[in-house]
Amino acid sequence: RLIVDYSGNVGIGTGTPTALLDVNSNGIRIEQPKTPASSTAACNQGDMSWDANYVYVCVANNSWKRASLSSW
Repeated sequence: RLIVDYSGNVGIGTGTPTALLDVNSNGIRIEQPKTPASSTAACNQGDMSWDANYVYVCVANNSWKRASLSSW
């Protein structure tokens, strides 16, 4: 279920969201991969994406950082 409370917080799976987006689950999903063209590719702070080798986070406008992925 989805709820938007009086202060604008959105809850998914919770009736009492305590943050702007509150997901009551053990995971979230970004279905489609996206590889930024470079570490200075266009983005907004907080954007996230992934591909087969890395997870990417935009840490400031047009500034990506990445962490490598490996099997265990």
